[in-house]
Parts: sequence; structure tokens; C-alpha cells
Amino acid sequence: MSNEKAAKKPAAKKGFTKRLIGLILGIIALAVCAFVPATADLSHEAIMSLGILLLAIIFWICDTLPAGVTGLLGAILLCVLGVVPKFADAWSGFTSATVWFIFGVFVMTAIMIKTSLGRRLVTALVSKAGTKAKSVVLAYMIATAIVSMFMTDTGAVAVGMALALPFLKAINAKENKPNLGRCLAMGIAFAAIIGGFITPFGHSLNILCAGLLTSTYGLSIGFFEWFVPGLIIAVVMIPVLWIILCKVFPPESLTEEEAALIAKKDDEPMSALDIKSLIYMIVLVVGFIAGNWVPILTNVNVIIVMLAIAFVPGIDILNWKEFESAEGWGVILMVGGVMCMANACASTGVAAYLVNLFLSSGILGMNTLVALIIIMAVAYVIHTFVPAAPALCALFVPPVMGFCVAAGVSPAIFAMLMASVTAGSFLMPFSPPMMVSYSEGYYTTTELTRAGWLCSVIYVLVEVLVIYFIGGFMLPLAA
Repeated sequence: MSNEKAAKKPAAKKGFTKRLIGLILGIIALAVCAFVPATADLSHEAIMSLGILLLAIIFWICDTLPAGVTGLLGAILLCVLGVVPKFADAWSGFTSATVWFIFGVFVMTAIMIKTSLGRRLVTALVSKAGTKAKSVVLAYMIATAIVSMFMTDTGAVAVGMALALPFLKAINAKENKPNLGRCLAMGIAFAAIIGGFITPFGHSLNILCAGLLTSTYGLSIGFFEWFVPGLIIAVVMIPVLWIILCKVFPPESLTEEEAALIAKKDDEPMSALDIKSLIYMIVLVVGFIAGNWVPILTNVNVIIVMLAIAFVPGIDILNWKEFESAEGWGVILMVGGVMCMANACASTGVAAYLVNLFLSSGILGMNTLVALIIIMAVAYVIHTFVPAAPALCALFVPPVMGFCVAAGVSPAIFAMLMASVTAGSFLMPFSPPMMVSYSEGYYTTTELTRAGWLCSVIYVLVEVLVIYFIGGFMLPLAA
């Protein structure tokens, strides 16, 4: 016991030092922004909104405060420091559909934990993969990517995590096999982001960027024109992401008992609760898919209505205590704070300023392929820390599509590129798909960045090369 205590002391000291450094750096970043003079193009409020975002990012990276508390702090600073005029404006992020969607998706986690569905589906999944830890990770990633082809990325992560949690909890992964937990949690989110781009209706951003193409040039992207490059990217990237994750965090081997636990077939008949829950989950997934064509079936509408149905007398799939125990309250506060700060960056004009500054830097005078790689890398980084995807698409897509037309390539190339790059980031857990995975506590922001930086570099290169060259043959040119 004394040896264990001695081993924990250096780790605790290291964690305290990291948190303290984060506190100091965050305050310095905010203070510097407070003294930066306003310009004709950038108001003091815009500069301060950027400073508050920098403070929050540093706090999250260094785990200075709990993630949810940092989110709340960022929102209140917008009001206290006068960045936004009204209290309600400062907290506008908490009315975002994203916040309430993430709140609702934990109903799937609660159901999978309560019923035998998770165990049955995990058993079927792992039996195809064998019992090697690395194979289990790959199986979950492939399954999540397939699911994400037909539903929102965030919903696919929720489904994937709900299937993984019974297995992770059964082997006590947080304590006994932390690397396996990290690989699974990150891998599921990474795969959902990749899978959502395979089909033109796999993510709302796909539809948004295709709509910008149609409204600007009257062009449309056919299903196979989107599907072929999307599938090629997925076939290349999922194995690459899997290899990197398993290299950075080598998953621990499964014991014979653990292998038997996940590989053993479940021959017990399904209970009435299992059957009700299975029907419930099918209806929920169908609702998500139908939302691609039925406007009223938005993700948040579907999930909140289905959440209420879970408690209806006679259905009674869950009680509130069961849902409450599965809910990721910390991530809800973090998501709300991120959205508040992103809204402030957009409303004060700092996001538009940074994009316009970049595009007017001479980048559009470079070789088309090189310029697209640089533009996508910058867009990826901006979206990582300011996850306001629709706003970024609206800012980037029209001018860069014009650049593509002038260069003699299809403007549809950039529409597809922007949809793929704003779906989510492997660097920080700020985008909704990463937030759902991060909320389960199997990895920290530092660990995500450690594994995600190389994944991000390769992803940007692969997506640009595949869409540029494949799109050159398949995608329509502007008249």
C-alpha cells in the first residue's frame, strides 16, 4: 500500500503543476487581449471574445478546472467583461439544439446499460472480430462508420458508445485497461466523423455545402459522385486511424475470462423490457435517418420526443434516476459554454475577420492543389477551436468555390472538402461527436491531442488528394 501511495504522489504533483500552469497561461492570454487596441475592422468586444475562448481552451488542455466549470466560466465572462450586451445573449449557447441533442442521446446509453441489448450486440460484434483487443477496436470503428452513413455523426457516436459501455464496464477498463478504453472511445468518435461523410445525407453539413453549391452555381452532386470519394476516404482513413490509436495507446490484452465474457453467445431469451427497448431503439434510429428528408424530424426533435416516450406509463423503459445516472452533466455544461463562446466570436465579427484575413493573404494566388491543402488545414484548425460549422461553411465556401472556378476545377470539390473538414476534429473534444465520446471519461483532452495530431494531418491530406483527383473526373464543372 505504501508503494502505491508513493507512486501516486509524483502523478498528483505533475497534475497539480499542469493545472497551475494552465491557470497562469489562461489569465495571461485574457489579459493580453484586454490590452490589445481595437481597430476599424476588429472591435474591443471581438478581441475579448477571442481572449475568453483562448482562456477556455488553455484551461481545457491543462485540465485546470473541470470541463463543465470551464464552459460555465467562459459564458459568464462574456457577460461580466461586456463582450455581449445582454445576459441572455451571453448564455445563448445553452439554447442551442446541439446542447439539447447531446442531453437527450444519453437515453440510449441508459437503455443499453439497463437491458441486455448492449451485451447481445457486443457479443455479436466481437464474435466477428475475434478476441484480440486491437481487433475489437477495429470492429467497433467499422460498425460505427457504417451506422454514421445513415444518421448524424453525433447519434452514431452515441450508439457506438452505448454498445461499447457494457463491455468496458464489465472489464473495468478505466482502472484495469485504460488504453483499451481510450482506443475504443476515441476510435468510435473518429469513425463516426469519417462515416458521416460517405453518403451525401450522412451529415447535415453535407447537405448544407451541397446547397451552397446549388444556390451559387446551379450544380448538384449526385449520390455516387459523393459516395465514391467518400468511401475511398473511409477505406483509407479508418485503418490509418486505428493503427495510430493502437500505436499511441497500445490496448491491453484480454484475459481468457474477459475474452470468454465478450465472445460467449447469449442464449437466454429476450425479456419483455429487451423487446420494448429494441423496438424503441429501431424507431429512434429510423427517426434520425428520416430527418434527412422530413424537415420536422430534426435531431433534437426526435431525441427529445423519444426521451419523453421512454418514461410514458405502460412503456416505462427507464425511470428518471436511471437516466440521470447515465447523463453526462459535465459535457452538457461544456457544450453549452463552447456554443456560447462560438456565438460570441461569430456575432462580434472575429471569426469572419480571421477568415477574410487569411483568404486575402495571397493564398488564392498559389497552385490550386497546394492552396486547397493549406486552406483546409487552416479551416480544420479554426473549426477545432470555434466549432461553429454552419457559419464557417458560409464564410469559406462561396469565395473558395469562386477560386476553384477561376482555376478551372469543379467548385463541387471545395463544397465536399468543407463538409468533410467541419464534421469534427480529432484534436480537441469541442465538436458534438467528440463531446459525446469524451463525456464518458475514458480519455482527457491532452490524450486526445496526443493521438489526434497525426490523425488530423493525414486526414486533411487524404481528403484533399482524394476529392481533388477523383472529383476532377466525376464532379460537375461550372458553366
